[in-house]
Amino acid sequence: MLKKKFAAAALSLLSIVAINALEANAQSCPNNEAFGVRQPRTIDRSLQSRIEVTYFTTDDPNVFISERAGIKRSGSTTNLSTAQFVASIEKLERDGAASIRKRQSSLSYLGEMAELNLERELLNASARFINASREAAGSNYMFGLDRETDISIYRGSPKDGDYYRVSVLSWFVEATSENARKTVDYDANILLKPGQTVVFKLMSDDEIRRSGAARSHVAITLRSVNTADSAALERNHAIAALK
Repeated sequence: MLKKKFAAAALSLLSIVAINALEANAQSCPNNEAFGVRQPRTIDRSLQSRIEVTYFTTDDPNVFISERAGIKRSGSTTNLSTAQFVASIEKLERDGAASIRKRQSSLSYLGEMAELNLERELLNASARFINASREAAGSNYMFGLDRETDISIYRGSPKDGDYYRVSVLSWFVEATSENARKTVDYDANILLKPGQTVVFKLMSDDEIRRSGAARSHVAITLRSVNTADSAALERNHAIAALK
């Protein structure tokens, strides 16, 4: 009986050490991406999707997603028509209750992953598309970023009807002069069809520490899914690869 207790205690201690080692490796190593990695999907080169990502903050914690029941009990996502979203965000901007930090768009094949970043330097607000199957340009690409959001549009099962699957992985990025880290704070797989927008409220401890009382959001709009213009897409990818 004593041997069994000793063995159980040793196994428990080993598990704790292993977990602590994994956390240390993930947090202490610059540019480490230990978690939240998406598996590559089959790319459908016959169809292309056009998406738009809007990063914005609001001063009212109950805009789009209410917190009246408390942060922990409130929802973190809502789905609405693109017309509704545009009208709402424009009114909030006019009233001074919301601020759009950046808006980017990408045109990609179905199943291909678009990597959209939010830079701290907002003077250059032009969109940049990165084929995620290519390696990131340099080990220090995270420096200067506030956030990275990976998005892939793909077909789901036949029961999804005219909806498409939208895979979203959003990373909180924190960089200093000596180090940088990425932490996944939103991981979702949702149904969306052209003309719809989904709004995510970012409520991780890291995000709240950075933004304070303001609430940070990521809105993803599926503009269209059409027959692919392969030549135009390849030109866009070639141009993006040179940036």
